[in-house]
Amino acid sequence: MEYIHLMKDIEQNKISPLYLLYGKEEYLIKNTIEKIVSVTLAEQEKDFNYSVYDMKDTPVDIALEEGETLPFFGEKRVILLKNCYFLTGVKEKEKIEHNLSYLEQYIEDAPRDTVMIMTVSHEKLDERKKIVKKLKKHGVYMEASAFDEKNMEAWLQDYTEAMSVTMTDKAKTKVMQLAGKDMMMLSSEMDKLAMYTGRGGQITEDTVERLVPRTLEDNVFELVDHVVNARAEKAFRIYYDLMKQNEEPIKILALLARQFRIILHVSQLKKTGYSRQKIASRLKIHPYAVKIAEDQSKTYSVATLTDVLQELAEADYHVKTGRVDKSLQLELSIAALVQAS
Repeated sequence: MEYIHLMKDIEQNKISPLYLLYGKEEYLIKNTIEKIVSVTLAEQEKDFNYSVYDMKDTPVDIALEEGETLPFFGEKRVILLKNCYFLTGVKEKEKIEHNLSYLEQYIEDAPRDTVMIMTVSHEKLDERKKIVKKLKKHGVYMEASAFDEKNMEAWLQDYTEAMSVTMTDKAKTKVMQLAGKDMMMLSSEMDKLAMYTGRGGQITEDTVERLVPRTLEDNVFELVDHVVNARAEKAFRIYYDLMKQNEEPIKILALLARQFRIILHVSQLKKTGYSRQKIASRLKIHPYAVKIAEDQSKTYSVATLTDVLQELAEADYHVKTGRVDKSLQLELSIAALVQAS
């Protein structure tokens, strides 16, 4: 089930006795757990009816025994099982013995007054395992993977409505570009922007520019966008800013080559029928970065992109062999890239 749909079910008090949450987006898992707990238990019940077990330290039997006991001074109890590595193909060094037969029996007849949440921070489960098949059959499961552009925009819309602020389309695009690498970062930056703007205020692109910090990768990402769109003045403005910040030209050249390599790969994979999500998974980049690369690839043919990468490789060679000053070579390479677009 997708995160947004799952959250709506929880908000409507459609609570399952079994949840399986897995994937690399820790924010989505954390937020889902918090929502389940807040809907299921009153604040005064949490001390008695909310338990957390780490499967790297504690046998699953202990958690299951608690799951089969009646809640204390309440209608339900919530039990969180973290790091359920036995659901994956990963071999752990821990010597903890888990009675998975007991867990299989529990799953088949889960008590209705206990909410059991199982989590693991891995992209893939071992689908061959009987325990995984049973969990997916009898429980609710969610893969916490990176949002695509549509889901991220939906999340931003829900967030701004909840915080009673508005946000311009350009501001949304900019914050996704700068902080959309993972949801934990995006959530943190949106908290800051909403607090700065205040209830009833509007978050603009200028607000995002001033408050959301940029990494070197972010600057190179924008530099490439200016290069692709032949905005020479803006491209060189970023170049001069990076030189003032004493950024290493060789590293910038490498990042430029990486970005153009991504554009080439996205262009080729798209032609073979790959979806954005599959391209993102294949290249191990964010779906939003795939969307941008798709747009940028329209400017170049495959032959031109191959030439660009060859030129950047030669530039790297000239710098590392001392034939050309590294800052000068970077400036010449940017000029050549703008010309190529």
